[in-house]
Amino acid sequence: MSLYGVIMKFDPLWSWVYGFIFMFTIGGLTGLVLSNASLDINLHDTYYVVGHFHYVLSMGAVFGIFTGFFLYYSNFVSLYLSKILVQSFFLTFFIGVNFTFMPKHFA
Repeated sequence: MSLYGVIMKFDPLWSWVYGFIFMFTIGGLTGLVLSNASLDINLHDTYYVVGHFHYVLSMGAVFGIFTGFFLYYSNFVSLYLSKILVQSFFLTFFIGVNFTFMPKHFA
C-alpha cells in the first residue's frame, strides 16, 4: 500500500494514519540531528532528547494503537463510532501532543 498518487482523504481513520506518519517523520528528523556526534554531545541530557523520545516511541505507538482501534472497532463490536466525535478527538489529541512535545525541541 502506498500513498503515492492517491487523492488524500480526511475521514477519521486516514487522519490517524497521517498523524502517525507526521509524528514518526518529526521523530526521525530529530533522530538524524541526534545522530550527529558533535550535536549529540551538546544535546545529551536535554529536553530535546525527551521530545525526540516522545515523538518516536510514545506518540508513534499511541497513534498506531488508535489507528488499529478505530479500524477494527466496528468489526469486533458491530457498532460504528461517530465520525464527528472521532475526528474531533483526533484534532484535540494531535494538537495537544504537538503543543506538549514540540516546545521541548527548543528549550
